[in-house]
Amino acid sequence: MIIPKEDLVSFQRWQAGSFDKRPAPAPTPTPVAAIEEPIVTAMEPPEVVPPIALPTAEDIERVYEEARTSGYQAGLAEGKAAGEQATNEALALQADRFNTLIGSLQTALNEFDQSVAEQMLALAIEIAAQLARGVFAAQNDALLPIIREALAALPLHRAHIVIRLNPADGDIVRTLLGEEFAQTGTQILDDSEISPGGCLLQAGSSEIDATIETRWKRVLEAIGTEPQAWLNP
Repeated sequence: MIIPKEDLVSFQRWQAGSFDKRPAPAPTPTPVAAIEEPIVTAMEPPEVVPPIALPTAEDIERVYEEARTSGYQAGLAEGKAAGEQATNEALALQADRFNTLIGSLQTALNEFDQSVAEQMLALAIEIAAQLARGVFAAQNDALLPIIREALAALPLHRAHIVIRLNPADGDIVRTLLGEEFAQTGTQILDDSEISPGGCLLQAGSSEIDATIETRWKRVLEAIGTEPQAWLNP
């Protein structure tokens, strides 16, 4: 048994005495403090660890198969979701491009329609102008209704009437209406500033502009297009 150092009170070293002298009386032993016996407690028995069951080859194969299946399903779901997202994004992008293309096409068609309409209107105006020139050139009396309409537009109590005509039209009108105008005092004056097919009536302060330029301008304004100058051939 080992006595702890702090539990020892005192001790005396033993030495052998001399054999020549009387033996000295034995020293009185110093009382030694009672050494307390250590308390020995009963130790619990160690816990018995059950043996670890190692997996078998079938277990490893089963776990591997389960992990592989789970990973496959997870990867399949993730890939499917990613594929659907990519498909939706691609479809949205294509839809945007298609809408942009449709918008551009519609704008181009509108511009084309507007251009065609303007060209058709310009062509119609040109055809009308050609027809008007042809009518005045082919019919000597084509100007007579215009003159009569202009006379009717004058005030009832009108003064002396003067009709200004292109020289080429003046001769025709004198031939057809000279006698009638002579009775009313209407005077016909040749004016090279007046285009063929038109006339300008003056009665005192009143004036009726029936020139072909003015009539042509009114026709174009009536159909809502930009007035264009009458072009003499």
